[in-house]
Amino acid sequence: MSAMKTLVRLEYSRYNLSRLGKYSRLLTALILVIGTVLIGIYLPGSRSSERIPFIYAALLVWSAVTALSAVSIVSFMNAGSRDWMLSFPHSRLKLLYAKMISLLGHSLQLTLAVLLAAVMLYLHSVRSGWYPPLSMAELLYLVAAYTLFILIFLPLAVVFGLAISLFLHPGKLALLLFIPYTALWMSPFIADGIYGTGYSGAQAAAPGSPGFMLYASLAVAAAGWPLGHLLMLLVAARGLGAEGQEVPSSNPSGTSRRFGSGTLRISRNAGLQKDTSTFMMLYRLYAGRTRRTEKHPAVLSLKLAVPPMVAAGAYFGITSNVESVVLSLMRSLFGLVITFSSVWVLLRSSSERKQLPWLLSFPQSRLALLLSGVAVVWTTAIRIMGILLLSAVAGSVAALIAGQTGLQDWSHTLIWLLYFFLFYVLALTVMLCLLQLEYYTMKAPVLGILMFPVSLLGLMGGVFLNKFFSLPAELHTGILPDWSILGWIALIGLPAALCCIPAGARYYHLSLSRPAGKKQA
Repeated sequence: MSAMKTLVRLEYSRYNLSRLGKYSRLLTALILVIGTVLIGIYLPGSRSSERIPFIYAALLVWSAVTALSAVSIVSFMNAGSRDWMLSFPHSRLKLLYAKMISLLGHSLQLTLAVLLAAVMLYLHSVRSGWYPPLSMAELLYLVAAYTLFILIFLPLAVVFGLAISLFLHPGKLALLLFIPYTALWMSPFIADGIYGTGYSGAQAAAPGSPGFMLYASLAVAAAGWPLGHLLMLLVAARGLGAEGQEVPSSNPSGTSRRFGSGTLRISRNAGLQKDTSTFMMLYRLYAGRTRRTEKHPAVLSLKLAVPPMVAAGAYFGITSNVESVVLSLMRSLFGLVITFSSVWVLLRSSSERKQLPWLLSFPQSRLALLLSGVAVVWTTAIRIMGILLLSAVAGSVAALIAGQTGLQDWSHTLIWLLYFFLFYVLALTVMLCLLQLEYYTMKAPVLGILMFPVSLLGLMGGVFLNKFFSLPAELHTGILPDWSILGWIALIGLPAALCCIPAGARYYHLSLSRPAGKKQA
């Protein structure tokens, strides 16, 4: 057996589902396929074209595979076996390629389930009369083209997830790569927004057609694969050395820990202060790392550049009488914040596992420990959404002062902005609470099956919300949002989601019994 084959089998065993048993694996696949079909049925865009199920399948595979490989590399960076693996008599590039090949094996299983769900969604759509059926030859051509496209970009998606390790250690390289990395990862969604997923033309090169996807496959193979190899070289040279380590404190009056990417110091007298609650102490502990991240040059650049761009976009959108475009932009930005927060929470559970014994030694309840971490993510996301909202409002006020819009049209736009802000705040709260079920599902292996659709909903939540809620064609007609939706979410969805936090806190300690990488066979 070759060394590469041994390394691949070792990496593959970390996330091998065979230990769950035959019936558990079948149940997992069944839940994944049925859940994907149900989500696709209720997406409004799925009724516009026979290509939509397969376009959504490609976007879903791209997002899920990138997230899977990102979680894998973050878990590896914080695993106790990391130094042992890197001590193997093989180059880091070879070890990294072994991890990539093993992740490709898991990704192929996911791709098969998603493509099966896409075909089932197409058959249901045809049966429901949403669009005319294709001939058998046309359907096979369509499925083959999208399957080839997904298989071509699958290695690139894995590499993009592994490349997240480049940003675990602040530096010039992370600063230089941040914007192009984000733009390239978002390029499928940007292309989907530019071309429109509802296009259903007869031309061979029309966006989304089988012929177009074949050309796209060639382009990805020609440009994407060399780019992926360059990223692998960078990750092998720079990414695998970025990690958080515990360091002893030279200060006798306190304790110092390197927590992820930030160093946190806790004074022994801090817990004795009567005016400082345990929860606030934990909140400041988690917030310290966030503040360090916010000082990163790339983050500072975004904080300085995005608000003026949003304000300018709102100003020119309103002056051009395309308020719906402004609101669509804000919905996309709010949805992106929800996706970012969900990824943050999912990665946090892996990256902080090394510090969990230290955290659990604190004299506080597990509920306070878990809730404080969620609160930091929630408040950070709310601050981002608030800045985006204020920037859009500033641009609209400037348009009103300049006389480019009337008071009535301006007030309608402002009402819709406020409505979407409150809606996405509620959606963010519900999503972060649901993700805490991860710890509850650790009590039994079979419950881990339920965590996959929840995680998928968190990663794709912003996309789903933007598809579900559409804007009226003309805002100046005086159509106002349905505020009862917010009421129902706050009355039913919010209390139900909040129950997930105590449930997760009760089994928070079980994260210790599950290593960052799955137990090796």
